[in-house]
Amino acid sequence: MSILLGRVVVITGASSGIGEASALAFVAKGAKVVLAARRAERLDALVSRLGAAGGEALAVATDVTDADAVGALFDAAMARFGRVDVLVNNAGIADSTPAEETSLELWWRVIDTNLTSAFLCARAAIPIMKRQGHGRIINVGSISAKVPRANSPAYSASKWGLDGLTRSLAIDCRADNVAVSVFHPGIVATELGGGISSLPDDLVAQPEDAADVIVHMADLPDHLNFYEALVVQNKIPFLGRG
Repeated sequence: MSILLGRVVVITGASSGIGEASALAFVAKGAKVVLAARRAERLDALVSRLGAAGGEALAVATDVTDADAVGALFDAAMARFGRVDVLVNNAGIADSTPAEETSLELWWRVIDTNLTSAFLCARAAIPIMKRQGHGRIINVGSISAKVPRANSPAYSASKWGLDGLTRSLAIDCRADNVAVSVFHPGIVATELGGGISSLPDDLVAQPEDAADVIVHMADLPDHLNFYEALVVQNKIPFLGRG
């Protein structure tokens, strides 16, 4: 029996891609899910889909870069379920713009969406998890936090920053039995990358592949932390970039 049975999982960026696939995978394990994203109509459709599969889900339209909206998200989760056991910080945007062409507005939009949102959600979740005596936060990073891709300084900085945030929170929260970890996916066929699905099958992962890893990281006894995971295609030039 999965430890996730009956547990409550908050997923950001839940309206498509890895977030949507993760919601389906967590419900299949018997978890209840709280879905956060900006596109309310997509969240509502996913709630209906999960309900038809016998799952229980709550949709909360949320701008996760806004502190008040994040507070409202966790208030809604607690009002409905009374607990938060897992947080998956999946919200993010991609960007490939050279530094000299990156406006300050674009820089902050990428940093806030990919990094500040994870901080805000973790800040809201940690006190809840500490009171419960356990909790798990999984941040969705990127292979670009290991080896940056060309002409993507804002995106790479946001993912390296997320890796650093994960390391810091993992140390700060471990005494209270809150495990903080990071999952670095390689190329995944989602809307985030635009056109990625046109690549050959052996150069792309499906959202379900990523979701399976995230759920596996969460489906552990509370005293264990699957701290870091990296999924990379065999044929992309990552190892040594050769």
